[in-house]
Amino acid sequence: MRKLLALLLIGSSLLSSCATILNSTYQPVAIKKKRSSTILIDGKRPKKRSGKYLLKRDLKPKQITVKSKGQKDKNIVVIQSNKSPFYILSVVPFGILFFPMILDSGDKSFDYDRKTVKITNTNDISARDSVSKKIHINKVSFDIPEKKLVVNIHRYRDYRAGRKSEALTKTANETENIKLEHTIFDQALNNILVDKGFIDTTASILNYSYADNLLINAEITDYEANVVLNDYQENSGMMVIDLKIKWEILDYYKRPIYSLTTKSTSDEFAFYDEDDSEKTIKATFKDAIEIGFIEFMSNKNVVNQLHDRSNEQEERNMKPIDIFVSKSGVNDLGQAIKSSLTIKTKEGFGSGFIISNDGYIITNYHVVAPEKDLTVILNNQQEYEAELVRKSKTHDLALLKIKATNLTPFHINTSKNIELTKEVYAVGTPNKEDLSQTISKGIISGIRDTGYSKRIQTDASVNSGNSGGPLVDKQGNVLGVVASKLKGIGIEGVAFGIPAYEIIDQLKLNIITSEQQEAKVLK
Repeated sequence: MRKLLALLLIGSSLLSSCATILNSTYQPVAIKKKRSSTILIDGKRPKKRSGKYLLKRDLKPKQITVKSKGQKDKNIVVIQSNKSPFYILSVVPFGILFFPMILDSGDKSFDYDRKTVKITNTNDISARDSVSKKIHINKVSFDIPEKKLVVNIHRYRDYRAGRKSEALTKTANETENIKLEHTIFDQALNNILVDKGFIDTTASILNYSYADNLLINAEITDYEANVVLNDYQENSGMMVIDLKIKWEILDYYKRPIYSLTTKSTSDEFAFYDEDDSEKTIKATFKDAIEIGFIEFMSNKNVVNQLHDRSNEQEERNMKPIDIFVSKSGVNDLGQAIKSSLTIKTKEGFGSGFIISNDGYIITNYHVVAPEKDLTVILNNQQEYEAELVRKSKTHDLALLKIKATNLTPFHINTSKNIELTKEVYAVGTPNKEDLSQTISKGIISGIRDTGYSKRIQTDASVNSGNSGGPLVDKQGNVLGVVASKLKGIGIEGVAFGIPAYEIIDQLKLNIITSEQQEAKVLK
């Protein structure tokens, strides 16, 4: 008998515990989910036994991911937190040996909760339909005051039971305010939009317009993290975060048109050591932002904005505006320079040109998008306050009016027959205001279709300040309005203009010459 006791003592001193000896390496865990869903544990397909999933007893958190078609992935974490029933043998192993329970701490000494794990996926963002506008994430930014940066630390068992862990109280982050403009999450959300068909991935360059495109800004203003520590391995556990996000819809010209604030809680994401925590933080942020984005995209008002085509109808219903012009006007490049001008706003500047003796001016809408505090600077440096009389956001055109007389207007070529290789001249204010009325020469390189209208492609040198200025021929006749250019390494000489006939058609202008006025009087 003494020999047997000695052998048992020696054995118990060499082994972790009786529970560790008797408990199996894997525990069957019941997970309830949709039949069509796929389960991954730590990123891999798990083994099953009797309809249950086998989770390894190794004291490491287990990341359970459920994938379901048409729904967002759901992530939860389970951790061994219950003593194995075999721990009683550590008190009286095999009914005869006393061994302190506190020493029964091997990997297999603890079980996962034996309750069924219930996992429900949420609906994902719906795919873009044929009438919805395209959307693109402009930026995901952070603007979080110090007082809004909060971290809560919990023990796993307490967290699951809804209890506050003793001596682990809520703590405010001691860092300064977080303020970031663009983040890695810009691309993450844009990847979702690509997958759902909201971003055109074709090679088309001219497929963006006011009518068909919106931008989204997301600003994170509130952050609370719940760090849940493994009860038996404090350097591992899981993380859940709560975010408050202000979402804003911008039109093609980056003007805010609707905003919505969401509050979202991320799924649970495991970390296995301190080095792993950065990856987990990114995963929780990404998940909480995506959950907020799903709520945002599902909002009725947002859906209405995506389908809103009212502006196009409003533009089609605009009543004509009579523009009276004298017979004399711009008839050479010298006069074209004098009748071109600079337009200033609080946000920048662009170009424009005179189309009537009494102060009507044409430019791009995007030049005057602020729609107030507009200043026109003529070639002789005289400045005038300008009124926005009419706009076509869809076609990026605007009609302004200044209180001036005896001006020399351009003649607008209304022909739709645009001659390729024809020499053209761009007049405007490139880059800096002191470069006003710069003229550059090129040819008409091509005619491109945007889906809504045509675009004149030219190799004439233009820059951002040229927007709204005229494209003219050698006689000073307006062939188009400078609208945009391609930028990038190795790209030169690819600029685009709106054909001149669009000025008349889309702004609903009725040009009345002095001869027409006289003929009308004679009748």
